Amino acid sequence: MRYYRKFLLLLTLSLLLPLGGCGRQITAAEVLDSMCSSQQFLPAGQIYRKDAEPGEAAYADCELLAALYGEGELPPEFEVINDYAIRLCSFAEPHELAVFQCVSARDAYDVAQMCLRRVGRLQVSCRETEHAAMVDRAQVSVIGKTVLMAVCADPLDAIADGRRAAR
Repeated sequence: MRYYRKFLLLLTLSLLLPLGGCGRQITAAEVLDSMCSSQQFLPAGQIYRKDAEPGEAAYADCELLAALYGEGELPPEFEVINDYAIRLCSFAEPHELAVFQCVSARDAYDVAQMCLRRVGRLQVSCRETEHAAMVDRAQVSVIGKTVLMAVCADPLDAIADGRRAAR
């Protein structure tokens, strides 16, 4: 009888263990996809992913990342980013959605500051243009280790959908 209980316990555990793997980590690209789908109008654009290889359209080299988030050099915050996905408009418009998954929640706040600096630079460059109001409504949000940035027509919806996807 004693061995029978052990057998049942082992059998039960062996059946339950695969279920624990169902809670896989969602990727930055999947969260970004959710954010994009929340937008009624999103101009044509390009998505850049950390896992893209050089030569792929989705590859973001250090020069692009430095131009977007640094001041000519890659910001040190990129050292604490495990995964990212960034959607940029193909035209000279500031529509931009980004997801950064960081090493820790503390790192996420540093990356959020990096995103806020990006939004500040966009505000300066879009001052007195038809895009100024949209850039002024930009949102940056931190959810645990994930940072969401939305510069688009409806940033609150984009952030809300990103938050749901990131959980």
